[in-house]
This record gives sequence, structure tokens and C-alpha cells, in this order.
Amino acid sequence: MLIIDDDRFNRRLYEDLLVADGLAVDAVADAAEGLRRIEHDPPDLVVMDIELPDLDGLEATRRLKTNPRTARIPVVIISAHALHEHEREALAVGDAFLRKPLRFPEFHETIRRFVGAAAR
Repeated sequence: MLIIDDDRFNRRLYEDLLVADGLAVDAVADAAEGLRRIEHDPPDLVVMDIELPDLDGLEATRRLKTNPRTARIPVVIISAHALHEHEREALAVGDAFLRKPLRFPEFHETIRRFVGAAAR
């Protein structure tokens, strides 16, 4: 699993939550590095922030989903944007959308939906 978020606190929080579920997790601070890692070693799931310093998470997700090698990787997009328009944009390219601040039960349930028994 790969976390792509420029906020160190958020990366650590997501990582701690996922490791507690028994998942192997890697994390990076920008989309360009995330895309490189995904191309080299595709993860089972990507947790993607929208607001990133180099390339926004929506565009990074579009690139993943249009690449035949990475198109099937589920992407959970996370954002502090509260407008329904942001949710629609995220769901048009990704597989799930969660708002910050995260509700931990919703986060866990979303991850479990994509990784199945491995998250238990």
C-alpha cells in the first residue's frame, strides 16, 4: 500500500492506522515520487491526497488510471475540500473519496473494501 500526502502528520497517521490493520505501508510526500514508485513496484492500494505540491492528486490518479499497468490499482482520494463538487471530481477518477478530518471507522471500512481479508 502506498500513501501519497505532503503533510508529514497525515502520512504518519494513515501509516499508523494501516499498520495497525496488519498492512505493509510505504509513504511519500509528492505525486511524482509516488508515480515513480508505483511504476516500479505497483502497490495493492493507493491513499492519495488531492492537494500536493508538484502535481495534484486528481491528475496523478488520472495518470494511474490511464496507464494499463496501473489502471486496476484502487485509489482512495482524501481531501479537506468539503464541497460536493470536489467529491464528484475525485470519484470521477478514483475509487473512493474521504474527507478530512478522517473518521477512523469510515477510513478502515473503505480500506477493507479494497484490500479484503488482508485488512483484518
